[in-house]
Amino acid sequence: MTGPVDASEEGAATRTLAQLHEQTMRVRIELARLQRDLGQVQRDFDSARAAQLLEANEHLVLAALRAETLAEMAVNDLDALARVSQRDALTDTPNRTLMLDRLESAIALARRRGTRAAVLFLDLDDFKQINDTLGHAVGDAVLQLVARRAESMVRDSDTVSRHGGDEFLVLLTEVSKGADAALIAAKLLAAVAAPSRIGEHELRLSASLGIAVYPEDGDATDTLIGRADAAMYRAKKDGPGCFRFHDEAIFGAGE
Repeated sequence: MTGPVDASEEGAATRTLAQLHEQTMRVRIELARLQRDLGQVQRDFDSARAAQLLEANEHLVLAALRAETLAEMAVNDLDALARVSQRDALTDTPNRTLMLDRLESAIALARRRGTRAAVLFLDLDDFKQINDTLGHAVGDAVLQLVARRAESMVRDSDTVSRHGGDEFLVLLTEVSKGADAALIAAKLLAAVAAPSRIGEHELRLSASLGIAVYPEDGDATDTLIGRADAAMYRAKKDGPGCFRFHDEAIFGAGE
């Protein structure tokens, strides 16, 4: 049988329990503090990582926008370069290379559809005299004026091209009969001959024009241009403002 507990032992046990309780409370408080600190660290880390991710995302968006802008600028530059490489610098009409390409396409189309295509070779009369007496600046302005007037006389499907110097080529696509080409030729010559004012100068311009027609006058680009050129020189002998067909019998062809 166990004897009675000594008062001193009971007091020691009470103190020990109190100490244990106090230590337990301190541990709990410390654990709570550590948990709070850990949570704050986690939040700070998440916030920092989120900020880093947001900053990285902003950089990516800006880089993508810059890349898109650069790509668009490059496309525009390529388009401009392609246009410049295919245009006459003075008159902004298709150059010889582009004209030959369109003439080949027009011949192929006329061949498939059983129609005609016509090449008109236009040469300004006495243009050298304008350059010699009024200067090349006036001469250049005359060429630009003639180009605009010629373009206003043809369809969107047709082409006006500066061939060189004071010479222009006009391509008429899908011509049904020779008289159609003759009508356009007359309109072109009348447009050139309209009163012109360049700066302080009142000018009376005129031109001579030759016509070659596919397929009657040939089926190659150089052949058609050469025969239209030859017809133009015959027209010059008739006087200013005249036109000739390479083969005069074509005038009524197709009617």
